[in-house]
Parts: sequence; structure tokens; C-alpha cells
Amino acid sequence: MASSNTPSENAQPAPYYSQGLRARFNIDGVRAEQAKAEKDAPYADIAYDFNEAKFLARAAARAKAGGLPQAVPDGWPTALKGPLVWTSDTFEDESEYVHNLTAADKTELLTALASFKALGLDAQKVTKATFPLPNLQPRLERVCRDVYDGKGFAVVRGLNPDDYPDPTDLTIVYLGISSYIAEKRGRQDQRGSMLIHVMKRGGETEEEAGFDSKYAEDKPFHADTVTDTLCLFAQELATTGGRSVLASAWTVYNELAATRPDLIHTLAAPDWPFDTYGREPAYYRRALQYFHEGKLITSFSRRLIVGNPPFHPRTPGIPGLTEAQAEAIDAMHYIAKKHEIKPTMQRGDLRFINNMALLHRREAFENHPGSAARHLVRLWLHNDEGMCWALPGPLRLAWARVFEDDEGGREQHWDVEPVRNPDNGKILRVGGSCD
Repeated sequence: MASSNTPSENAQPAPYYSQGLRARFNIDGVRAEQAKAEKDAPYADIAYDFNEAKFLARAAARAKAGGLPQAVPDGWPTALKGPLVWTSDTFEDESEYVHNLTAADKTELLTALASFKALGLDAQKVTKATFPLPNLQPRLERVCRDVYDGKGFAVVRGLNPDDYPDPTDLTIVYLGISSYIAEKRGRQDQRGSMLIHVMKRGGETEEEAGFDSKYAEDKPFHADTVTDTLCLFAQELATTGGRSVLASAWTVYNELAATRPDLIHTLAAPDWPFDTYGREPAYYRRALQYFHEGKLITSFSRRLIVGNPPFHPRTPGIPGLTEAQAEAIDAMHYIAKKHEIKPTMQRGDLRFINNMALLHRREAFENHPGSAARHLVRLWLHNDEGMCWALPGPLRLAWARVFEDDEGGREQHWDVEPVRNPDNGKILRVGGSCD
């Protein structure tokens, strides 16, 4: 997201939480208790991009110093089991997670589109009821179960964007399909953007925008912070690279539990500083991992914790990370990369990811002149029909802000196409970051 969330010099910071959420979750009381616990401490030297040499040196130094916990926190498992524990060699081929649309399915999508348009509703009103798919529905319900109760991800393949030259029609169709996985959609930034176009901004040179480093390198593993299912629609592909790479946070946990349980203590501590980027309060604190009602939930955006220059530098004056936190967040990336999978990406793919259990990252990519630029559309989805896992208090607050809060001054903006400057045609609003 461009830095438009940052207020002007004389503007009052926008409130991060509405008054209703402040009262409901006793936010001001919690903030007062956290303020008492603030301590002056040197902060670790850590950047957005993973630096293996720094990580290995930090890990060696902390292990040598000793005094680290030798067991996982009380009540936490020594090992997680189930279909969410997978590695790079678990799946024999992509047929285990790719669901291909048939010719009959595509005809049914066109029929559902016509039925929805006959209702005269805006595109964002798409639901299972207004976009009926009686034949495809059982398979999409299996996709939903696989996302929430199975391996944690699935790809619906075969949708051809060229079959829908009207961008609103295309939006209706992918929203209609996604509604069978989770119907509720969340605000993804302070503005209230409901559709985020993940793409390189047009009309700028690499040097002007710093894109030589932003796109020519792989990016670190993270989650999208506030959603149970992350949906990525591949509207256009890069010429080379650009895949969304996946790893199981449950597998990462098992390796940490076996080798460095002290880092689980660090990840579970409620003292990680999350930047709100110009809002009030300027930051908040919570844990990155929770073990709640038998489920491990991992929830963090690396950008919100360490910043991501040039577009998202860390807000001056707010706390940084300790040496233990820096090692822990880098260890998650380091281990995830050992066990990652790189599913192929085809134009028109709808990728559904359990954002509570999986980590993802973006592979380096290149857009060649004259070719279509990589363009994903991102949705934050919440299934409130019993599929979303039970959430601990800090995450209930985060989910409420994104999926429930209508009094916080944030509108809903449904940009079916990227927002452009009317004077020069340059793309103004793109995504890729997490609120």
C-alpha cells in the first residue's frame, strides 16, 4: 500500500480503533498496563528483508550466552499433528490441491453471473444466495473444508479472465466463487479498500520507486495479520517468477519445539510492537503465536513489525525488536524456507490460504516491456458459519476491526480496477501490504 495512510504534518492522527471497539475490548485499560511495562532497551538491527548471515550470527550468540528455556510454554504441545503438518515433499503432485473447473462449471458461472445481474445489485452484494452454483457448490464446500480443516490451502483453476471483458463482471464472478469459501469480506486498509490490487505501480522507473530491490528479490514469509482466509486472484502473471510460495506454520512450530523452544516463548509473549502507521495509538502490542482451543494460530506481518522502506519505513519513536524477537522472526522464515512449496500459478487461478496456519511469501519476478504486468487481486475473507477457528482475545479485537466495525470512520471502497491519476494515468493505489 502506498504511504497515503500517513497523515499530513498538521493533521490529527486517525484513530486506529473506534470508540465502540475501545469500550468493548477495554483497549485504553490494556494500553495503560502495557505502558507501565515499557522498558528502555537496545533494539536489534533487523530489516524487512531476511539477512541469513545476521540471523546465524545472532542465533549463535544467543545460544552461547545460555540461560534459554529448554521446554515449550506450559500448556503448549511438544509436537503438532494432523494434515497441517506438511513439508516440501508431502504432496506427490498438484492434483492434491488444485481443483480444475470443467466446461460445465464455466457455463454455470456464466448463468450465475446473468442471474446476479438480473437482480440489479452492486457487485459487492454477491453471496451464495445471489450467485447460485448448485452443481459446483459441493466441490467448493470441499475446498472450504480443506482450507479450514485440511492442509490449509487450495487452488481453483480454470477461470479465464478474457471470458469477462467487463471488469465488474469479472469481479462478480471471483467474488461469487470466493463466497462459497467465506462470505464476509474485510477492510484491508484505513481507507476501507475491500479489493487490493497487488501489482507494481505503473509509469515509474525502477530508480524512482526503488523497485529494483522491491521486486527483483524474494520476499520474507509472513501472514496477512487480519483474516482467516486469504484469497489471491491471478488476473495477470509476471513474465518470469512471481509465484506465491507457501509453508506450514505448524511444521515451523514443530522444528522450533524440537530445537529452540525458547523462541516459542518469545513468539507467544504479548510484547511485539505493531506499527499503526500514523494512527492513534502509534503502535500496539500483542503476540505473534497463540495456542488456543487446540489450534496453533500464527498472525504477523513483518512490515508492521520492522517496516519496509522506501514506502513503509518504521514510524520514528516507536519501539523496535529485542535480540530475541529478531532471532525468532528470522527463525520462522529460515525454517519455513526449508519446507516451502511453490505451487504453479496460472492466469485466472483463485488461491485460498488458511492465514491462521500457513505462511506465504512472494517469489522474485520480472515484467518484460510490452507484456502484461503481474496483477493479483487480494481479498480478506472471514467464514462466520463455524469454519473460522476460535480466536483469542487480541485476535478477536483485530478481526472485529476489519470485519465488524462500521463506526470507525472507515468506508468501504470496491475498486474493481486499480485507482489511477486522472491527469497522467499512473496507478495511485496498489496493494501488497497488510493493515
